[in-house]
Amino acid sequence: MAGQQSPVKRLRKTVNGHLCNISPIKDKQKPYFEAFLHHEGECCKVVAFKEEDYMNFQNAEKTQSPVTLQNVIVQPSKSNGRTNVYYTHTSKMSCVRDISHAFKNTLPDEPQDIKLSELPKLDINHLRININVKIILEEYKGHNVVWDGRYLPKTVYTVADTTGYVSLTVWGEESVTVGEWYKITNVSVKQFKEKKSLSTTKQTQILSIPSQGTTVDVEVPIKSVKCYIIGVNINSLFICHRKHQLKNIILSRPSVYCYSCKTHYKITAAIMKISGHLELKPETGDIIIKANAEDEVIRSALAMNANASQNDIIQGLLSLPLMQMTICNNVIVKMEESKCPLTESDQVMASLAVTDPADVYSPPDLRLFFSSQRQKRNLSIDSKPKRSKDHQSLVAIRAVHRIL
Repeated sequence: MAGQQSPVKRLRKTVNGHLCNISPIKDKQKPYFEAFLHHEGECCKVVAFKEEDYMNFQNAEKTQSPVTLQNVIVQPSKSNGRTNVYYTHTSKMSCVRDISHAFKNTLPDEPQDIKLSELPKLDINHLRININVKIILEEYKGHNVVWDGRYLPKTVYTVADTTGYVSLTVWGEESVTVGEWYKITNVSVKQFKEKKSLSTTKQTQILSIPSQGTTVDVEVPIKSVKCYIIGVNINSLFICHRKHQLKNIILSRPSVYCYSCKTHYKITAAIMKISGHLELKPETGDIIIKANAEDEVIRSALAMNANASQNDIIQGLLSLPLMQMTICNNVIVKMEESKCPLTESDQVMASLAVTDPADVYSPPDLRLFFSSQRQKRNLSIDSKPKRSKDHQSLVAIRAVHRIL
C-alpha cells in the first residue's frame, strides 16, 4: 500500500559503538569483510559490503574511536539469536566524540586455554581457543574449497584430553602423528546442529608436547561393511595449477579465467576434482546406506582417464563389484574391492599352480627305457603324425569320384 515502507526499509537504523576484530576482505568477486560492534552492552556481528570503507573500519579499531553506522540493516541471527548488523553500499560511517555507554571489549584479547569438557558451555562468539590434546584417530583425509576459493588439504581427526573428546579439522599440510600429544593454539570453534567442533586457522600453531595423562574413552562411529554401489550423484569442480577453484568453466572453450590468479589458462590445464554421494546396499540385509566420498577415495577404487566425463565416472562406479567400505560419520574413508575367501578346491589349485615356466618338469623320452618290443611298436604307432581334417575330406571326395 502507498505510504508504507518495505520490511527492509523499516529495519534500517543508526547504531553507535566501538569496532573490533575486523577480518580480512573475503571473496574476490563479491568483496565483504566482518567485524564486531560493541553496541549498548551487546556484542553484535557486522557484515560490511562496502569495500572502500575498509580502511576507515581499521583506523577506528586501532584508535578505539566510537563510531556511528548510519542506514544499516539490523536483524537477529538465525543461528544464535544475537543481532547482526549489515553495512551495505548505502550505509555510512562517522566517528563521534561522546556516546552514552562506556566501551567494554567483551571479546578476549588472547585465545583461552580450555579443557574439552568446557567446550559445550562456551559461547560460540568466543571463536579462538587453545587446547592440549592427544590425536586419537584420523577420521577423514581429502581436500576442500575454503572461503577464498583455494582448494586445500583437509584432514579430520578425533582428539581427546583427560576430560573429553571432539572432532578437529586441520587445514593444509601439517605434520601430525596419531597417538601423540600436541598443544594447538588459535583454533576456531564451530557449531552445527548443537554439536561443536574445532578447526584450524591461519594463525593456528601445532606444537608437540609430552604426554598429559590418560585420555577419556572415545567412541568413534567407524564401520566396515561389504557393499554394492546402487546409486551415484557426482559433483565436479575444476582448479588451476595454483589450487584455486575455477568458476563458470565451459569445456568447449579453449581457455578459462581464474579470478584469484587474474590469469587466463588453457582449458587442458584445468584439473578436475570429483566428489560424490553414494547409495550402498550391503551384501547382507536390505538397509540402504548413504555416504559421501571425496576425490582421493573415488580415484583409489576407480581408474579413470584424464578426459573422463561425468557420465563415464557414474557408470564406472555403478559397475564396480562388491566393495569393502570403511565409513566414519557418513563419509567413506576407504574403498577397495572385496576379496572373497578361497574355497578348499581353490586353495589346492593355487598351491599346485606354477608361475615360472622354467619350473615346469619335462619328462624324459620313455622309449629309451622300454624293454618290450611290443611297447616300442605301440609307442611308434601313437607317435605317427595324424592327418588333418582337410586331408581326410579330400581323400573321401576322391573315393566318391572313383565310384561315380
